[in-house]
Amino acid sequence: MKAQQGITLFLVIIILVVVTSLAAAVITETRLGMNAIGLTQEKLANEQEILGGFTEVMENPNLINDIMELTSTASSALSVTQSPDIIVGLTQRGEGYCKRSTKASSVNLISCRFVKMDFSQNNNRRVQGLAMTAGVEQPFLAAQNQ
Repeated sequence: MKAQQGITLFLVIIILVVVTSLAAAVITETRLGMNAIGLTQEKLANEQEILGGFTEVMENPNLINDIMELTSTASSALSVTQSPDIIVGLTQRGEGYCKRSTKASSVNLISCRFVKMDFSQNNNRRVQGLAMTAGVEQPFLAAQNQ
């Protein structure tokens, strides 16, 4: 009977090691899951911030003046007041007849200026900042701008 008491102690130690290993694996998996959730939330916050900056720039009443002041060789930068981490660069891509406008129908009278807007994000989050490019087509009277 005394030999069996040592075997019981040995089996209890083996079970304790297995249960401790399983507990450590569960804790590690939970920690990694929480980290992944945090990174996903930061990525969604980046997306919302850059879309908010896009909305602010497009609703700016001075955007038309900024587009019309661009030259073919120069580019311009806009600031976003709600999200100071967003940088917006304007680059003129050309002028010509309006391709996408239903109102501007005369090829010789109304022209369009095509501008590329590059949105980039510089922030201190753990995930990399996003970038977005949008195109703007601004119709204008060609006779006044020549």
